[in-house]
Amino acid sequence: MEPAQRRNKDQDMPKFPEFSHIRRFWMPQRHRYGVKIVAGDFYVTCQDEVISTVLGSCVTACIRDPEAKVGGINHFILPDSDILSASNRYGVFAMEQLINAIIKYGGNKNNFEIKLVGGGNMIGGTNDIGQRNIEFIKQFLVTEGYKTVAEDLGGMRPRKIMYNVQDGRLMVQKLKCQHHDRYLQRRNQVVHNDDVELFTD
Repeated sequence: MEPAQRRNKDQDMPKFPEFSHIRRFWMPQRHRYGVKIVAGDFYVTCQDEVISTVLGSCVTACIRDPEAKVGGINHFILPDSDILSASNRYGVFAMEQLINAIIKYGGNKNNFEIKLVGGGNMIGGTNDIGQRNIEFIKQFLVTEGYKTVAEDLGGMRPRKIMYNVQDGRLMVQKLKCQHHDRYLQRRNQVVHNDDVELFTD
């Protein structure tokens, strides 16, 4: 029999109406709901749930207000566009959308706890989009006066992440290669007080 909390169909829906297009699903191994974010999207919540996404050269900012218990993630593909574009595919717009939504739902930017993941070099060579994304996000945060508490950036491997805004736990899973879903041996990684943890299912 499914847990009692799973019987209420209203819990399948995100708390905030602007994210109603993103389906929540029950994760029995985690004993809570989860959501999956795709490239070019973002998500904000105040619920005890797992937000996940898979990154290659893309970057995700995980931001929360630990006092208000509200936060979320984005997933941007490129640092900027050659033309003015209101799309979460691009870093500036993705960051503004995420930050504004967190503030809209009760977050205070002075309390922000920020963690960064992604920016892998997936194709090699000199056209390193991942590095461009890393340079963008770091400069954006400096310009806006924000500091990060943890990061897992760069390298040659794609990543799967799981993030919970209630406790701020960020787990990063290094995938073997871009098109293969086998995982590395489990180990812990100390990054700014263990705020980023490598994991396997």
